[in-house]
Amino acid sequence: MLKGKKVVLRPMNQDDIARQHEFNQDLELYGLDSDYPHVSPLESAKSFYDSRTQSNDDIAPFAIEVEGKYVGFCSLMHLRNRFGNLELGIMIGDHDFWGQGYGRDIVALLLKYGFHYLGARRIALTTNAKNVRAIRCFSACGFQEEGRPRKVLWIEGEYTDLVNMSILREEWKARADKDDL
Repeated sequence: MLKGKKVVLRPMNQDDIARQHEFNQDLELYGLDSDYPHVSPLESAKSFYDSRTQSNDDIAPFAIEVEGKYVGFCSLMHLRNRFGNLELGIMIGDHDFWGQGYGRDIVALLLKYGFHYLGARRIALTTNAKNVRAIRCFSACGFQEEGRPRKVLWIEGEYTDLVNMSILREEWKARADKDDL
């Protein structure tokens, strides 16, 4: 379990399945996650839970909890990458927790976990250009844009770019030392 200023990152539990099923019905979330919008049966949330709770040493999955409430999920992936290149994923499904600094707290926890505890060299992510809030959050946490494949995804009636971002260990360390993280 990882504790931040605003959130707790913990293992997912069965009580989270119903909330995840609610999030799976939110078509806006699919666009933000660069996926096609669709409604999803309860079985999908159960399968997601199963995938997040099975032993797998290539992923560090977390449920995001705020004041005892499941609000989304996040993870670090590709933990067995021999070059120390990890991938970060995050989804805050509860709209009440958007735009209030929860994402920054989550990303800060994942970066510390990845660099300090797992020894990562680089942590990367991909989002889409329409996900302005996420890009602003990742930039504020020290991520740099590395590339932008143009008009790759169809989201909400138009093609949009992918945005590839990353942060290196030394960049994170300089920020962590300065901010005393």
